[in-house]
Amino acid sequence: MTPVENLVENSSYKWIGAVLGASFVLLLSACASSPGEKFAGVAPLDAKYGDLYLYQTKNSTGTARENGEYEVVLNGKKVGALYNASFLHLRIPPGRYTLQVYPAHHAREGYESIEVQAGKVTYYRYQFFPDHLRQNVSRYRSLIQFKAADEAVSELKDLNSATN
Repeated sequence: MTPVENLVENSSYKWIGAVLGASFVLLLSACASSPGEKFAGVAPLDAKYGDLYLYQTKNSTGTARENGEYEVVLNGKKVGALYNASFLHLRIPPGRYTLQVYPAHHAREGYESIEVQAGKVTYYRYQFFPDHLRQNVSRYRSLIQFKAADEAVSELKDLNSATN
């Protein structure tokens, strides 16, 4: 038996590998979870500002590569982050904005031109998923999609706030 085979056969090294592997999985899942409270309903409105809810539903693929912090940028300025199964509530002055979401470890951001109106709520769902239409499986797609209030609130009820 070679020294490498002997090392693999030694059960103490198998346990070390199992413990390290489990620790790595726990670390990744901790990084992907949102820090805030569960969605408790739409916040009361302010007549001078518009409310924007940006959310990401639970990632169906669940791969570590697609989880993590997603940087949220409004008109070129970072305004927060999204996590797997989280939402971000922004109260901002009315106007036109460019909303961008930058996935962790990827260069391909999602972007959308949005209109925010005073005293109104707007909902957008962010999705990040593999592009199976391309031959290269390392290609991913980002999409920021407007959602109607009833559908958005239904999806938000299962999510946590992306902020403390």
